[in-house]
Amino acid sequence: MPTHPRRATAVAYLASLCVVTACTAPDAPSLGAEDTVKAAQLLLTDHCLSRQGLTPPRPGQRPPDAEEQNRVSEALFGTGPAELSLTLPGGPEVRQHTDGCLAQAQQRLYGDQERWFRASTTVNNLKSRAPAGERTAYRELRAHAVRTARMILRSAHEKGTNR
Repeated sequence: MPTHPRRATAVAYLASLCVVTACTAPDAPSLGAEDTVKAAQLLLTDHCLSRQGLTPPRPGQRPPDAEEQNRVSEALFGTGPAELSLTLPGGPEVRQHTDGCLAQAQQRLYGDQERWFRASTTVNNLKSRAPAGERTAYRELRAHAVRTARMILRSAHEKGTNR
């Protein structure tokens, strides 16, 4: 999920707008690649949470009680020990779960959550110093995610399942 409240609100708005217009109508605003992927990820995680009887969190929404917040957090981010980990040069370790709604969304969008985790963690942290193979994997997986996200948003619009 986006980390900046304003960006989260904007992406949520763009996701609903994109789903309503299918991002294909001539007068529809065009989403950039990053926002397209975020909109599809938001749609996927919302559906995952809803299937579990949970209310997806939104900025400005009255926060649920602590127990419900914990249930949503565990459903969204996963539980138990993180299954994916990568130690960056200099020693910091980055970890991520393979269960939870976010992991399911990443698997669907990128096609290979573990490969995406390694490539995105390396490229996002090392920038131009990231090995060429990881930069290539990042670009390939990102392109796959953009294509998949467009398909997901278009399909949601056609089915009327935008929320």
